[in-house]
Amino acid sequence: MTTLAVLADRVGWEERLLLAEGRRRGVETRWLDDGELCAGPDGTRFADVCLLRSRSLSRAAALSGVLAGHGVRLVNAPHAIRVCQSKLETARVLRTAGLPVLDFRVVLSRRDLTRAIGEFGVPCVVKPVFGGLGRRVLLVRDPELAQAAYDYVDHFGQGFDRVLLAQPFHPGADERAVVVGGRVVAHYRREPAPDDWRANVSAGGTADATVRCGQIDAVARRVAHAVGAEVFGLDLFVLPDGSCVVNEVNHVPMFRGAVRATGADVAGAIVAHALGVAAGNGVLAKGMAN
Repeated sequence: MTTLAVLADRVGWEERLLLAEGRRRGVETRWLDDGELCAGPDGTRFADVCLLRSRSLSRAAALSGVLAGHGVRLVNAPHAIRVCQSKLETARVLRTAGLPVLDFRVVLSRRDLTRAIGEFGVPCVVKPVFGGLGRRVLLVRDPELAQAAYDYVDHFGQGFDRVLLAQPFHPGADERAVVVGGRVVAHYRREPAPDDWRANVSAGGTADATVRCGQIDAVARRVAHAVGAEVFGLDLFVLPDGSCVVNEVNHVPMFRGAVRATGADVAGAIVAHALGVAAGNGVLAKGMAN
């Protein structure tokens, strides 16, 4: 019998749905705590299919590298995780593939920050290269306050925490698509809460099934091909001319907002895709080719 594991640091709302869906299908399904595997070079086989849901970027990258190549099917694969966990690498890969991405400047110093704010004007957004859920993202309304905030990065940041991206600010709603096997399974708008500028549902934003980006299916297929991810969240902004520009790609998508806004069976789509490929029926090849 095929075994399915949800590999994560904790069991949240999404993980509970994925575990329940696997069991509903009669598959031996269990949660694996990513902090208790003690995985080694022999590649212990914990399951036939493994959905990587670690919220820790370092844990996800490390474990995907250890588990790959030992008969375990990983969703997502190590290459996709490496690309998607870095906003800078994601932008580079998508631009190379000819996809429209949000403009940015790499901020490595106080001089970079000053120049980026000067080029984009205020308000603009400054955020870490690694991170998610809208955390540690700064909306710069006052250049002097931005310089004060940078003091914390300069004095307390370590390694890649000191690498930031500055981007132009797009006020109001953004659009999120959950993509499985190159196919959009849910597409909705996210509106910021009245007391917050971020549209993330985890930050209090609301989800609405009304959408405006008509190119979403084509963009999603191209993004899936470029980054190599089978399951991901795709964040977009709609420009005044109606075209879409990619903001971020998340290889561990939260989908509570998607389910509430659209009623889509996202967990079912993810589990069916993962098990379908494991059974060799070509679901991935079909999805990526459309």
